[in-house]
Amino acid sequence: MDPTTTDQTTAELIEAWQEALTAVADLAAGATAAEWALASPCPGWTVGDVVAHVTDIEDFLSGAPRPDHTPDFATLPHAQGFVGQLTETGVDFRRGRTPAEVVAELRAVIPLRRSQVDAVPEGEEVMGPFLAPMSIPRLMRMRTFDTWVHEQDIRTAVGRDGGWDTPPAIVAFQQMVRAVPYIWGKNLRAPAGTVLRVTVTGPALQADTYATVDASGKGVACDALDPTVWLEAAWPDFMALACGRVDPADRALRSRIALTGDADLAAALLPAMSVTP
Repeated sequence: MDPTTTDQTTAELIEAWQEALTAVADLAAGATAAEWALASPCPGWTVGDVVAHVTDIEDFLSGAPRPDHTPDFATLPHAQGFVGQLTETGVDFRRGRTPAEVVAELRAVIPLRRSQVDAVPEGEEVMGPFLAPMSIPRLMRMRTFDTWVHEQDIRTAVGRDGGWDTPPAIVAFQQMVRAVPYIWGKNLRAPAGTVLRVTVTGPALQADTYATVDASGKGVACDALDPTVWLEAAWPDFMALACGRVDPADRALRSRIALTGDADLAAALLPAMSVTP
């Protein structure tokens, strides 16, 4: 069984989500005061802000009241639109707290959320982060993806590489690979019949996936075909592109990846790669 392509059970997804949250809490607990203030790859956020965000989302999903707080959005240019400002509110609310207080809040909400998810009857939907109902497996995939990416934000900022082959990493990897048709059809709006091949070379996790665009303009997964554009990237670089954590024009990045095929579509691909809100 290939863990990168085989769907996990609901129980396995719940465990991966819990592991992702615990990894963030453990990293945060080990961060020094100086590390807490370091800029992370997530635009506008420090390490402490990332931890506050992970805490706030789970607090929100627990049903806790939203903070009675309005940030000065004029000083927070990265907080754009409804979703950006909604998430920034919980982060900004916690900026006056000590690292120990934020970590303690995260530690407390992890078992609370586990008990709530475990109590949901099989097949019943729950509220998701964007106020829409969704199944538990879908929510677990979404929350694990988001939380694992933020684990990597913290690791990058503090210089503690790791976590590339854990159960949460596999869930996040699957989410990114399965977004390739969306990238090709929706983000890039490639012409019908064109084919994108994305090869992720590792370490730890690998994939070779193809997408095309059908007559309606929708990106869809397809069998191996002669690619119009072919992107080859290591797993960390694929993650950075898919999560908007790197400038697509970065010279170091461009020296590490291989991008071949139609020149115009290839040039447009990297800026279209991000699938995170």
